[in-house]
Amino acid sequence: MEGKAELESKFSNIFIMLLLGIQTNNLDDVKHYLSESVYNKYNELCEKHKKNKEMQLYDEMNVKSIGIDLEEDENYDIANVHIVSRYMDYIIDLNTGKKKSGIDDHRIEVEHDLIFKKKKGAHKGAIVKCQGCGANLDVNHSGKCEYCGEIYSAEDYDFILTSITNL
Repeated sequence: MEGKAELESKFSNIFIMLLLGIQTNNLDDVKHYLSESVYNKYNELCEKHKKNKEMQLYDEMNVKSIGIDLEEDENYDIANVHIVSRYMDYIIDLNTGKKKSGIDDHRIEVEHDLIFKKKKGAHKGAIVKCQGCGANLDVNHSGKCEYCGEIYSAEDYDFILTSITNL
C-alpha cells in the first residue's frame, strides 16, 4: 500500500477535484474516483445548478489538514479520512453575476469526513484498458479515454470515494 504522505496527497487531490467539478458543473475529471452513489449525488447538484443558471463557487480553497485511519474488511482496504478545509462558499447567478447565497467575503473552515475504499488485490500501476475501445488509459491524467471518451471507474485499481459529509 502507498505511504502516508502519498495517500494524504491523493485524497486531498480527489477532494479538491470534486469541489472543482462542482464549481464547473462537470465531474468528468474526477468521476473515475467516485462511487456511483457519490457521483450521482453531486452530478444531480451540478444539473440543478445548470438548470437554475447558477454556479457554486469555492474561492481561495485549500486543505488545512488531513488525517487518515486505515482499516480493512474481507473485501476492501478502507481509508477513513478527516479533512479540514478552508474556502469561501457561495452561489452566483450566471445571468447577472450576482451572489445568490453563501459567504463570499471571508473563508470558512469546514470539517469533512470521507470514506475511500479499494478492493482487496487491486493493483495500482496495473495497465488499465478502456472498456469502450480497449486502449491503454493514463489513469493519473484523467479517467477519460482520449480515444473514445469512455470514462472508467478506478474501483478495480485504486481507492474510490464512497462517502463524504459536510459538502
